[in-house]
Formats: sequence, structure tokens, C-alpha cells
Amino acid sequence: MGRISVTHVFILALLFTVISMVFKVEAQKRCAEVLSPSSCLLAECRQECSQKYPSGVGQCIESGGTPFKPTYECLCVYNCPV
Repeated sequence: MGRISVTHVFILALLFTVISMVFKVEAQKRCAEVLSPSSCLLAECRQECSQKYPSGVGQCIESGGTPFKPTYECLCVYNCPV
């Protein structure tokens, strides 16, 4: 019978690591909530989001307006409760 080489062991370990990482990423679902639909100040958005959801990150995203005067809303992205 053939011997198991170091390369085979390395490939199996790498494959196991990748598969376990995929399942971990699948387990971490992200949720989003608009906290302020009409305006957004980044510092306030981040603070409000982190106070409401400890794992949350607040972001200002474009929500409409015109190309010369866009409007922004505060979007809070956080880990969904299990």
C-alpha cells in the first residue's frame, strides 16, 4: 500500500479548515434596520446603532434625492439574534 505523504495531510487539513469556515460564515446572519430615514450624520448614526445593537455598525447610505443633492439615511447592520 502507498504511504500518506505530508502533502496529503496538508491538503486534508486545509480542506477541513475551509469547510469549517464556510459553516461558521453561514451561521453568522446579518440583519439591517433603518434608524433615521430622512437624514444621517455618521457619528450620530454609529453611536445610535451601537447603543441599540452592541454588534451593530451604523452607516450612512444614499436613499434618494437628486444627483446634485442626494439624501442619506442611517442604516444599522448587526448580528441577527439566534
